[in-house]
Amino acid sequence: MLSVEDVHVVVAITDNVVRLRLANSLRALGAKFFTAVHPAAFVSTASVVGDGTVLAAGAVVHPDAAVGSHCYVGPRGVVDRDAVVGAGAWVSSGAVVGPGARVGARAILGQNSSVGRKAVLGEDGEVAALSHFEGG
Repeated sequence: MLSVEDVHVVVAITDNVVRLRLANSLRALGAKFFTAVHPAAFVSTASVVGDGTVLAAGAVVHPDAAVGSHCYVGPRGVVDRDAVVGAGAWVSSGAVVGPGARVGARAILGQNSSVGRKAVLGEDGEVAALSHFEGG
């Protein structure tokens, strides 16, 4: 039987569904996950970032925001105050999750897209590059 008890990993696969499936399989084997935060990223001490998440250079996670496990926040990606990003979501470079917004698990925000203030984007939702989502 494969054992990974003493290994700390991050699953770097761009397909959200596959990334979560593999992460859950590894977790069942005892793997531990680390959160990879680039030195040029800003993460408020009053925010929560899940294990296995990758925060690229210039990513910003504001106070009282939450980013789930196994997410990716790209360069200059922003998760604003009181926003929540679900497990396995992909926030591309330059994308913004507005204050109080909710982004569901496995959602994808394209480059330079945005989710408006208090908007709710459901699980597996997608916002195209350069687009704005205000849905409720």
